[in-house]
Amino acid sequence: MLITDLIQSHPYWAIALGAGTILASEVIWGAIKYPLRLIGKLRPPRVHEVVFFNELVENCYSLHYNNIRSDSEGSMEPDSQCANPYCTIKGIGKMVKQIDQAVYAVDIAIYTFTSMALCEALKRALHRGVSIRIISDREMVFSSGSQINLCADLGVPVRGPTTTFLMHHKFLVIDGVERVQEIQRLKQRKWMQNTRSVLISGSVNWTRMGFGGNWENCIITDDKVLAGAFQAEFNRMWKAFKSLRE
Repeated sequence: MLITDLIQSHPYWAIALGAGTILASEVIWGAIKYPLRLIGKLRPPRVHEVVFFNELVENCYSLHYNNIRSDSEGSMEPDSQCANPYCTIKGIGKMVKQIDQAVYAVDIAIYTFTSMALCEALKRALHRGVSIRIISDREMVFSSGSQINLCADLGVPVRGPTTTFLMHHKFLVIDGVERVQEIQRLKQRKWMQNTRSVLISGSVNWTRMGFGGNWENCIITDDKVLAGAFQAEFNRMWKAFKSLRE
């Protein structure tokens, strides 16, 4: 007997068949949704924001730097939560957070760098085995308060142009795809941990004036296209420039 004949002669079969079909579809969809939900929970939240430094940082800037505390690891934090949305410590903290999540590489192109908080984050990255490279301007590397010399003393290679033109970039790339692949080849590793490339770039120099006196911007994003473009330019400059400590 055909199924259609069975359904016509026994209407309860139609109800049972319909209910069974619905139940089966729910089970199948549930089996599909569960791993999708699990993947969604495991995937880190998107990084895509702009940090502004402006005249409003003065509302809390002096207070934080007068009451700053340094813990056993050397990370700098404000004494309490700050209600100022333009708090400079919060802004710097967002940059530090990304550096603290670096797995394999941090490539930096920065005109001038005196921020102790960012330098401490780089020290922590070095202790984790992260490869760090810095490109900077020859004159600014040796300027007063430069943290680049300190990084160089810790073994970080530093390169820059030898011309009178300024190396005026202010960006860093964390775990750039090209760089991670290069490290994999150099260390002859068959397997590398999955990482996410993050770009930090903007007008701000990593100085007290940049973070607390000027009108500046800083973009923090995990956009693959942008991070890849900046990584490619860093690699190009790295090959073209010479060590600033020779």
